[in-house]
Amino acid sequence: MKKYLLVTIGTMLLSSPVFAAGYGDAGCGLGSLIFGKQQGPVQILAATTNNTAGNQSFGVSSGTSNCDAKGTDTAKLEQEQFIASNFSGLAKDMAVGEGEQLVVLASLVGCPATQQTHFNTVAQQNYEAIFTSDATTPVEILTAVKGAVLRDAELSATCIN
Repeated sequence: MKKYLLVTIGTMLLSSPVFAAGYGDAGCGLGSLIFGKQQGPVQILAATTNNTAGNQSFGVSSGTSNCDAKGTDTAKLEQEQFIASNFSGLAKDMAVGEGEQLVVLASLVGCPATQQTHFNTVAQQNYEAIFTSDATTPVEILTAVKGAVLRDAELSATCIN
């Protein structure tokens, strides 16, 4: 009985459940594909399957094994991370109206390559409104860039994000 209790407690401690709608308590992964949303102790088996197979973290990262990114705006997170990582270079590129970081930003906000030159011009014209200070956050910059894109008739018709 002690061994059973130790195995059960060990399994529970080593489990890394992901709580999200559409899965059982064990989260997404191979276990959710096999056991689904069945309630009760079967979720321990689902969690054990997820951890033993080592597929849950891969599924979360890749969107496979019944894992998805519903409720997460991954494009926005990617855009914010890019801005945070390239803040000074992006500010310089935007100030001069051209550059590698500006090309990537245009792509991240869904502007086709055919609109790159126009995107650069709009970004440069709105530089003061986008980079209001050195303390401007990536979220504020992204919001300002998207606002400038939406206010421009040509870009708002061709850029997606």
